[in-house]
Amino acid sequence: MTAAQRSGAGSAGDLGPFVPGQGQIPPHLAGREHEQELIRHLLRWLETKRPPERDLILYGPRGNGKTALMEWALIEARASGIGTLKFTGADIESKEWLARHLSVVPPRLRLLSGVSLFGIGIRTRDSPVGLLSEVLSRRARRRALVVAVDEAHTLAIDTGRAIPNAVQRSRTDQAPVVLLLAGTPDLPRHVNSMGASFWGRSETLPLGLLQPEAAADAIRIPLEAEGRSISAEALAQVVEESHGYSYFLQLWGRLIWTGMPNAARPVSLDDVGRARPGFENARNIHYLARYAELERARLSYVAASLSQAFIGHHKRTSRDVNEAIRLALESEGRDSGFETVLTVRDRLYDLGYILVCGR
Repeated sequence: MTAAQRSGAGSAGDLGPFVPGQGQIPPHLAGREHEQELIRHLLRWLETKRPPERDLILYGPRGNGKTALMEWALIEARASGIGTLKFTGADIESKEWLARHLSVVPPRLRLLSGVSLFGIGIRTRDSPVGLLSEVLSRRARRRALVVAVDEAHTLAIDTGRAIPNAVQRSRTDQAPVVLLLAGTPDLPRHVNSMGASFWGRSETLPLGLLQPEAAADAIRIPLEAEGRSISAEALAQVVEESHGYSYFLQLWGRLIWTGMPNAARPVSLDDVGRARPGFENARNIHYLARYAELERARLSYVAASLSQAFIGHHKRTSRDVNEAIRLALESEGRDSGFETVLTVRDRLYDLGYILVCGR
């Protein structure tokens, strides 16, 4: 049974199976088999009521499927009888806020919440719930638990330090709980700035561009599941123009589906051509947002220089990238020393301009 089936999704119908943006699980989670197997391994520990040896960190540029993979993991967990809680980094206001949301309020107290007896108000949400690690341990002992934090790069430093430490202490108490974090490429640096040893004890999975075969599967398999098909030439064109970017693949799929004049024949190159203006418009809007980020970081010229330097060159070493950045900074009359080059490279990586190779 697929994750989509477990979530209750049925036939795609007129809307089609493709889901560009919004972190929804695509109809076929292509190219993430390695990551899925690691997630299943962690869930098997929880199924046996034992704390797993590691937590999990997913990071990469926007649109590469981090949220979708997290949602898939939560659906898998629930299908195995494991409890799940999901937050975003911005949701978590403090350790106390998280402890209240993790706590299990007895039903009788829940019914009395807000009730006044003899002038004494009972407000369970304001009642002390104990230390975060104690609350987490109690919750996980009742039912094995996955705590997922999306957009984890937005976590406040103090809160971000407290969460993994609480998970580790809960494990010491043999509570079956695993922490799943997802965020942009700067998540590793953000986690390290928290001063917690969580990073070294976690499984870290960078999510980047899909390889051509996986990118093709992301289009072909959902179409075939709906009784449709696509010609080899049309599929190759879509894969090439998507650059293996998950968001672009889902966008192509949606446009192809809605523009298919005859579902009885394979999608052709002509069909792709008719869908291209819609794709290019959405792609340009996406790129304009990214360009604005580069402008704010004063890195638009450096980014353009990198793009020009590596057109047609898919393989490049770290030294190649550093040299291209150095030359761009130098031509702008800016400091081009080694430390500045590294700082600029890290910032371009954090913004998702320099991508991680996908598995």
